[in-house]
Amino acid sequence: MRKSSKERRGLYVQAQRITLAEAAIAIKSKPSVTLSATMPAYPFTSLCPDPALRDPLVKRRKVYHETRR
Repeated sequence: MRKSSKERRGLYVQAQRITLAEAAIAIKSKPSVTLSATMPAYPFTSLCPDPALRDPLVKRRKVYHETRR
């Protein structure tokens, strides 16, 4: 059975309200504290804005192990 235009419009408005409610909840929630959210962009590359994280991780491990001997 086909839905009338009023029913379709009602479902569309209801879906919009649900979307707006979910967006409001997401905006009010705490920011995530995952590693990918807290790290700067492009870590361990020359494009990283943090100078301490520009060296590749392998290079830093090698230097660390050499200085511990």
